[in-house]
Amino acid sequence: MRYAVRRVSPMGALLYGLLLGLVGWLIPGALLGWLVRATVLGARNWLAGLQLFIPLPLDQGITLDLGSAPALAAIQTRLAALAGQELTLVLAVALGTAAAGMLLTGLTVFLGAIFYNLFAGVFGGVEVKLETLDVAGRHAGRPVAAPAAVAPPRARPEPVAPPGPAATAWLSAPGGERRLLRDNVTRIGSAPENDLVLPGLAPQHAEIRRESGRYLIYDLGSRRTWVNDDQVAAVHMLKDGFRLQLGQTEFIVHIQANHQVTRETA
Repeated sequence: MRYAVRRVSPMGALLYGLLLGLVGWLIPGALLGWLVRATVLGARNWLAGLQLFIPLPLDQGITLDLGSAPALAAIQTRLAALAGQELTLVLAVALGTAAAGMLLTGLTVFLGAIFYNLFAGVFGGVEVKLETLDVAGRHAGRPVAAPAAVAPPRARPEPVAPPGPAATAWLSAPGGERRLLRDNVTRIGSAPENDLVLPGLAPQHAEIRRESGRYLIYDLGSRRTWVNDDQVAAVHMLKDGFRLQLGQTEFIVHIQANHQVTRETA
């Protein structure tokens, strides 16, 4: 099954980006906070031991304590205050980094969704192919239950249960021509292997499928399918009396339920 992604919700992408940024930047923020803490402690210890030695010819020299200078003393006091709140400093840097990364990631994903919608509006989006899993393959390797014993035939057959309603559907053209729809998939396009071949369409234009008793039309990336003047982005349900336009050709949808008659027992 093939689908086309026509539009991505920018607000949904923004929320996803914010969450992704919050989770992705927590650990780098914690590491950055630990690095800032180590830098503050190292700068405080370096200023505390900062001295200047002036050699003199007649004496051993003079040692000046630069850390006691007014300007450096004020910086040292601030660094000591920060170093005294190690855990708070680490948490503040970690949360600030995570918040900045969250906003940056969310904004990036938000703008990416907007640019994708512009791209999809011009080029029709990105086609995605989905494959259903094989039921037999999923149960491969499991033990197979032994077949149940067959009951002996009875002399009188059991009555047949009434079958459910069977749907008959077709498309009628303006000239009165009918195009019957298959019970499973009706393929539409300009290629000769399609069930409904119409010139001027894409080789594989659309498919009408019957799923759970309903008829659905899937546009296969042509962007030239309309139901009641509404363009089909990916899939649209069909009902009796709906107008279906494929390229330049317009049809009326007819879906009729026929009830089979119950057979009487012999």
